[in-house]
Amino acid sequence: MTIVLLMTLSLSSMDALGQIFKKRTKVESEISFPSALNREMVPFELKPEGIKKFTIVLEKRPLVVTKIKVFDTLGNLIHEDRILPEDGNKKTFDFSNVQSQLFVVEVGNAKYNITKSIYAIPPGKRSSNSIQEIN
Repeated sequence: MTIVLLMTLSLSSMDALGQIFKKRTKVESEISFPSALNREMVPFELKPEGIKKFTIVLEKRPLVVTKIKVFDTLGNLIHEDRILPEDGNKKTFDFSNVQSQLFVVEVGNAKYNITKSIYAIPPGKRSSNSIQEIN
């Protein structure tokens, strides 16, 4: 008799749990996509600021986080950063300590990436290493 009573109790508690679960379960009524899929390209310019220094200037102020990756000529990732909406549309970098003559810069978001390159020594500038002293 105790076994039958316990089984009846456990069945009724299972029904109660089932009712609670049904009340809390939501049914999806529409299809939604992640907002990252609706991003547009991030056009930008690279402006030299001196020897191994440059500024990334975005065409428009970003509405979401914009990712930045900087590579050396061998393809090694030397810096990773991001531009937040509150940062504006510019970010300046100084790679004076990096031994590279060319930087490849990738700027993008979750959907698009644009890659451009910039020389470490802008045309018309000389590095302090290349200036020879005449006696």
